[in-house]
Amino acid sequence: MTESDNQKRTLQSKQIHAVIDRIEDGGMAVLLVGDDEGKQIDIPVSLLPRGASDGDHLKITISIDKESRDAATSRVKNLQEKLMQKSGAQDEKDFKL
Repeated sequence: MTESDNQKRTLQSKQIHAVIDRIEDGGMAVLLVGDDEGKQIDIPVSLLPRGASDGDHLKITISIDKESRDAATSRVKNLQEKLMQKSGAQDEKDFKL
């Protein structure tokens, strides 16, 4: 990956600091999120790395998945085209994403 690709990826993602405050019955982990650990979110324990426990610090990376969005857009367009063909009203319907 080139330096330019890395820069684009950095611009399209955000890394967030989190601490596992506690793991509750029912399989939910309570995370304190942000540099000041001022926000609280609950996530299923199954999404945590294996062996993670109370007090562990995490790095959470959130990024835009352009490829997945493009694939979903393509699937929806194909379904819309099929529906329009089946309805026989191709010029009467205008679907927008």
